[in-house]
Amino acid sequence: MSIAKQILLRYRAEGHVRFAVPPELCAPLAAQRLETQLKQAEGVYRVDLHRRQGKLSIRYVEGVTQFKAVARALFDALDSIEAQPACCGGGIAMQEGQQDPPGWLQAKYQEARETITALGIVTRSAGKAAPLLTPEQEKFAIEFFTDILVLYLIKLHWHLIMSHWIRNPWQYRSEWMATIYMIFLLVRSKKPKK
Repeated sequence: MSIAKQILLRYRAEGHVRFAVPPELCAPLAAQRLETQLKQAEGVYRVDLHRRQGKLSIRYVEGVTQFKAVARALFDALDSIEAQPACCGGGIAMQEGQQDPPGWLQAKYQEARETITALGIVTRSAGKAAPLLTPEQEKFAIEFFTDILVLYLIKLHWHLIMSHWIRNPWQYRSEWMATIYMIFLLVRSKKPKK
């Protein structure tokens, strides 16, 4: 059975996927090679392989790449790992006496580098995007949707206003205060700015 068929998707959210990987990929050399190749994929800014738990976590920028591209990069990395023999330092077989890279400090340094790389990707992709609305269009849209919301709230509460709030104003004083404040804000927003 090939290694690719043993990988299971455990979690998927926007910009984050997690896989369960077989023990063959948790060998130090195979794990290092897998992480290195996945980090080279466009949009991927963090790869964590938890070897003891057999979990592979990949974080990527959703606007730059998609889940399918990340999965394709994973399977391409698997193909290259399987193709390289263990004696040449990249295969799946674990060599005797191999130890993990030095621990906590190196991991924190790597996380900081990945965060800076991700920020660079986001700022480059954000700089290329044109604004969706001009300031005038944005102001018009906000005012329009505010008016729609006010009309909807009046329609929704009309029965309560007519049958309960008017008959017992003191009992519904909080609702009246909220309504009056909402009307005040609406009128104030319609006043022309100096």
